[in-house]
Amino acid sequence: MRRAIGDSPWLSAALRRKLSHTFLALDSDSWESFYFDNFFSAFGAEDQNDLLTEHTRQEFAGISGYSNVMAAWNRSSGELLQRLLYTDIKTYLVELLMKQDNMSMAASIESRVPFLDHELVEFATKIPANLQLRGNSGKQILKKAMEGLLPQSIIYRPKLGFPTPWSGWLAGPQLGIIEALLLEERSLGRGFFKTDSVKRIFAEHRGRYRDHYDRIWRLLNLELWHRVCLEGESGNASAMDPSEARLVSSIN
Repeated sequence: MRRAIGDSPWLSAALRRKLSHTFLALDSDSWESFYFDNFFSAFGAEDQNDLLTEHTRQEFAGISGYSNVMAAWNRSSGELLQRLLYTDIKTYLVELLMKQDNMSMAASIESRVPFLDHELVEFATKIPANLQLRGNSGKQILKKAMEGLLPQSIIYRPKLGFPTPWSGWLAGPQLGIIEALLLEERSLGRGFFKTDSVKRIFAEHRGRYRDHYDRIWRLLNLELWHRVCLEGESGNASAMDPSEARLVSSIN
């Protein structure tokens, strides 16, 4: 089944991407693959072996990107849900709050997170899992508490994230501009990634064989971060090299 999801020509890119995030495609014998690769990483362990050059793999041998998360997981206790929530609170939530603080301060907003009052959190962690979940639907207690205060259409509407139009952008000319930037001699000269692997990612995405928008997004961000933060390049479009300037103008 796992091989079929990866290789079958009968699956669309969208369906292949959805199935790749389920137990049908992930290695259920490996907790890191089954949960953390699925939740945190655009490139799982097998994908990294295919993408990274031998030099990069050797440089990071023995180093796990999940060591901090696994340390929190190993300290957790209780039912599976409580262990997952504890791990999220100690790791992923910290990252979200840093982003929330940076964005609110950038807009001169003093934001508050009342659901993170420590007494409320401590109480919530003691609620049995069978009262928190109903099938695939969570937040059951909160939803019941809000009945009569908010319309049913708001309380029980499907969960919405904060999506960007990135996937749509990659359906246009921006894809070629990003590909050219990531395949520049300057980018490849860093020696991080195999050239053929980067080319294959773009070819599969352009051919709608696989939906690689999240991977392309991360490769692009890493390259731009390297140029601005490590090489001191200005983030001003007028000071960028031609390929970067075309990318910024095409997105704008």
